[in-house]
Amino acid sequence: MVGYRSEVRTGNAQKAVLIGLLCIIAILSAVTFGGSAPLTPPTSTYSAEAAGGSSYAVIETGSLRLLKGENVSARLPMASTTKAMTALVVIENTPDIDAVVTVPKEAAGIEGSSIYLKAGEHLTVKELLYGLMLRSGNDAAVALAINTSGSIEAFAEKMNEKAHSLGLTNSNFVNPHGLSAKNHYTSAYDLAVIAATALKNPVFREIVSTKFMTVESRDGGETRYFANKNKILYNYEGATGVKTGYTTEAGRCLIASSVRNGMEVVAVALNHYNYFDLCSSLMDYAHENYVLEKVLDKDTAYAQVKVKKNYRVKSADLHVRDNVTYPVKKDGSEKLTVETDAVTEIAAPHSKDTPCGEVKIFMDNRLLFVEKLYTIYDIEKKGILFF
Repeated sequence: MVGYRSEVRTGNAQKAVLIGLLCIIAILSAVTFGGSAPLTPPTSTYSAEAAGGSSYAVIETGSLRLLKGENVSARLPMASTTKAMTALVVIENTPDIDAVVTVPKEAAGIEGSSIYLKAGEHLTVKELLYGLMLRSGNDAAVALAINTSGSIEAFAEKMNEKAHSLGLTNSNFVNPHGLSAKNHYTSAYDLAVIAATALKNPVFREIVSTKFMTVESRDGGETRYFANKNKILYNYEGATGVKTGYTTEAGRCLIASSVRNGMEVVAVALNHYNYFDLCSSLMDYAHENYVLEKVLDKDTAYAQVKVKKNYRVKSADLHVRDNVTYPVKKDGSEKLTVETDAVTEIAAPHSKDTPCGEVKIFMDNRLLFVEKLYTIYDIEKKGILFF
C-alpha cells in the first residue's frame, strides 16, 4: 500500500568469500528474503579461491530490487553467462544488426562451445547473436567482438565501460565468451542487473527468448540450426530467457528470467550444480511473494506552484515524467510513502524540461529513490501555452 505524506516543503529543490588462514573471514551479503529496499551490494575482493564459492540472486527488473540472494556480491567466474554483456554491448554499438560480417581468422577454431565458423564466411550481426546466445558460440563471440571494436581487448574495454555506467563494482571483463581468464569475474547481483538492463532492449529480448533458429549459408556451406540450450524457456511458465554457462572453473551458471502478472524477474546462479532447479525456485519465490505496485502516476499532480509574469496562467501542476512501479510483499507488511518537495512558484517563461521539485519514495522510513517533478507544458511569458 502506498501512503502519502501530505506535505509540500519549500526548497530549491550491499558470503563474499576471502582467503583465510585458520578462520574463514567472510563479508556476508546476508541471505536476503525480501529486504526493505533495493540492494547496492558492497564491493569484495576477487581471488582464484573464489572459484570454489557459489552465489545466487533474484531481482525485479524494473527497480533492480534484490528479492532473495546469497553471497550476492562475491566475485566469481561466470563462464558463458558473460555473453549477456557481450550481446548487449554489440547491440548498443551496432547501427545495423542486419549488416553482413566477414568472419575473421581469429574467430575460427576457438575452444569450447562453437557454431563452427570458418574464416572468410559471411553472417549478419544478428545471426551471429543468435549463435552466441542460443548455442553459446565462443567463435561467434570473437567474431562479434572484433567486428564491433577491432580487437578482443578493445571490446573488453567497452564491456567494462558498460559495467561502470551501470554502477557495477564487482564485475570485470577480459573476453567476450567467458572462457577462464584471470580477472574475468562478476557477481550474482551484477549479472542480474546486466541481464535486466539487456532485457529492456527489444533485439536482445527477441533473441534470448527464441527456442530455435535456422541460419542459411551465404557461402555455399551447410545450413545452421540453433536450438536454445536454456531449458528454462521450455519448462518454466512465463520464461523470457536468458543464458546458460559452464567451465570447470566457474561450474554451472545460469541467468533465467520470467514474467508473471506483469512483473518480470531475473534469477542468477553461479557455480550451482542444480542451476535450473535453483533459478526456477528463486523465480517461484519472487512471483509467489511479491507484486508490482504503482508508486507514482504520471497523470497525478503531486504539487501545484504559482506562476509569475503570465497574466493567463496563474498556477501549474507538477507531475513525474513516467509511471513508477516497485515490488512489495503480497502480505502487506511493507508500506511505501511518498514525500513531495517542490518550489512554491516559478516565473514565465518556463520550460517543461526544467525540474521544479521532486518526490521521494520511502519504505518504512528508508529512502528508496527520488523522481523529479515537472510542469507538463512550457509557459510563455505572454500567456500562450505550447504543448
